[in-house]
Amino acid sequence: MQKRWLGLALGIFVGFAGACNTADLTKAPDPGEGTSGSPADPAADPDPAAVEAGRAPATDLDGGVIPVSSKVTIQVQPSDFGAAIEAAIRAAKTSVHMTMYLLTDTTIIDALGDLKDAGKDVKVVLNQTFPPNGGDNATAFSKLKARGVSVVYAPATYTFTHAKAVVIDGAKVIIMTMNLTQTSAKDNREYIATDSDPADVADCEKLFAADYAGQSVKVDGKLVVSPQSATPIDPRARLKALIDSAKTSLDIEVQSLSDDTLTDAIILAHKAKVAVRVVLEGGNEVTPGQLDDITKLKAAGVPLVGLTTPYIHAKAIVVDNQKVFIGSQNFTPTALLQNREIGVVTDAAAEVTKVRDVIAKDFAAGTAL
Repeated sequence: MQKRWLGLALGIFVGFAGACNTADLTKAPDPGEGTSGSPADPAADPDPAAVEAGRAPATDLDGGVIPVSSKVTIQVQPSDFGAAIEAAIRAAKTSVHMTMYLLTDTTIIDALGDLKDAGKDVKVVLNQTFPPNGGDNATAFSKLKARGVSVVYAPATYTFTHAKAVVIDGAKVIIMTMNLTQTSAKDNREYIATDSDPADVADCEKLFAADYAGQSVKVDGKLVVSPQSATPIDPRARLKALIDSAKTSLDIEVQSLSDDTLTDAIILAHKAKVAVRVVLEGGNEVTPGQLDDITKLKAAGVPLVGLTTPYIHAKAIVVDNQKVFIGSQNFTPTALLQNREIGVVTDAAAEVTKVRDVIAKDFAAGTAL
């Protein structure tokens, strides 16, 4: 399902990647996107005060505090071939409301049908339009319809509905980096966050209801929500503030990175003597936009590796081993500002450490880019 391109050394970076990756890799022009030009000489030792002055303090979010959700647990894939997510869906007592970019796993489709047969409230919103060779939900749509499940295609107002979120019984929401495909839980590095914060669940239900009905919606809670119009503080601003808040360490693992604003924030963190580690998908599945940002990171001396096994489909940021972001957003302008995406930041200590340790392991196994 994935297409892999020639290595970075060849300097040829073209085309589309497979499945959801192509949607993630798009670097659309964005009039509001910051650019910093050529990075400073990495051999220079910049004045720490000047660097800190260039890092915007996180003072624009909820009175200066980056909003976090504490009632979150995180599962790392590959680990159980998706058994836990299937079990959570099958255990629903009253309802399952799912928004999914790509659904091809027949065990999940069957689970949704079985719940409908059992009289549960089962509704599904699926992405309809994919990039070339990027996937197809037509089979899942038809199978769900045949089982009597209420399924609709997502509003066409978003570039892609790339969210992977499942609200269960109105009591918890599972926010994933992972699509529900046959191979994702087996082959990919993925993170699955189960969030039982009542406000987060309510916001996800609000988002789902609007998308199911094809209506616009805005939420102003703690979640990291795309598109830009869906929240007073857009996802780019939230994730930049999270990166800017790093004082001692910054660990990033993401499939696609081509947003200049976030890339510049990572570089400034490195220059401010924050211990930075960045793990990217190592199959050189890049666009010119991602190549530009990789080049900037390398020129600035940011520790940067690529990893191919497992396939890096993650979207995660760990700051100071105190907060972690998990969501569907790749770090691209399209994902941050134009798609339907959902993410969460948590300060649950054990979960933060869990993700940090996985990123550290993947960084150690990676190859310098």
